[in-house]
Amino acid sequence: MNSILLATSSAAFEQKVRRAFGFEADASLQRQYSDDLFLDPLSAAKQLTVEAPDVIAIGPNVPIDIALEVAEAIEEDHPEIGVILITEAAPDLWEKALHSGVRDVLLPDASDEKIRSSLTRVLDAAERRRRNLVVEVGLPDAAGRVITVIAPKGGVGKTALTTNVAVVIAAAGVGRVALVDLDLQFGDVGASLGLEPENTIADLARIPGGVTPTSLKVFMARWNDNLFALCAPLAPAEEVSEFVVDKAIRLLADDFDLVVVDTSAGISEPTLNAIDLSTDLVFVCDLSAASLRGLRKMIDVLDSLGVEEPTRYFVLNRADAKVGISPADASAIVGMKIDVEIPSSEIVPRSMNFGTPVVEDAPRSPVAMGFASVAGLFVDIDGNRKRKFAFGRSR
Repeated sequence: MNSILLATSSAAFEQKVRRAFGFEADASLQRQYSDDLFLDPLSAAKQLTVEAPDVIAIGPNVPIDIALEVAEAIEEDHPEIGVILITEAAPDLWEKALHSGVRDVLLPDASDEKIRSSLTRVLDAAERRRRNLVVEVGLPDAAGRVITVIAPKGGVGKTALTTNVAVVIAAAGVGRVALVDLDLQFGDVGASLGLEPENTIADLARIPGGVTPTSLKVFMARWNDNLFALCAPLAPAEEVSEFVVDKAIRLLADDFDLVVVDTSAGISEPTLNAIDLSTDLVFVCDLSAASLRGLRKMIDVLDSLGVEEPTRYFVLNRADAKVGISPADASAIVGMKIDVEIPSSEIVPRSMNFGTPVVEDAPRSPVAMGFASVAGLFVDIDGNRKRKFAFGRSR
């Protein structure tokens, strides 16, 4: 049963919430208050979270500065609990509330419909966060494998490759997979998987106390039990520091069996961060001369930077295109053998538009088999095929 805790001295507001939300059982809504509850914000946060309610509504009649401190403390230690602030609106309140982890702000005289809508939305979000907080038992001490997919230019099918490979690996049952979208300007991983993330990697920078394993899991979108995605910012203008990128990938590598990273075209600072932490690099390009020359330059840059540890793979996308350059020519231009050739297919853009991975929608198609072959570079796909992949998103 969903539970809401009202941290207020106002019995009248409690009755207002009961009427608005239609509570019938006392166990689903409780009010907690004492004269000394808010003397120490940290102590208040601990007292209010003892019973682990789904939502805590602070106020009315609680000073804004204290309420925000309590909300920040709850966000840091219990990010799975949604906090609502009940107070009179102030011009800069929303910005302060966002940075403190508050999920919504309500006026004390809000309508029944507004109260019900706010509580329902925050309760639903809290349930999703709790679902994401999977407690791992018996995790190995060694960090998980980090696979970073890079391309010299856009439009070569990098995101389609990354998302489908992550889905195949997760379906193979070899462990849990974290998918990270580091195309911070125009990342499309979430849309490619049909996800509507409540939070993105940009929100990590605003977490009080910095990025932690618990808060990181909460901010990830769940595709199914084995695949979680840390999506790119919804607005291109949102900035994400190198520290946040570095910390996020390190924590994910400690918590997940495999981390698959999508990147922006070229070599950006976030991409370099990911490369430094990677065990494997997957280079992707098509048969266009510009793409092949760009990949050769990219490899030369990484060589000049002394990037030698990650194992390198070369994936040629749309390898059957009739453009006057053969796969053999591509291998010679890039200076690497081709590990996997993936054919062209009109299924891919359609799948991206509808948010359904090709390997789930058309698993026997040549392009899906190509994506599976890339996944097979990292996990035993052939062995797992004998028992069928556990494809499918948890709705």
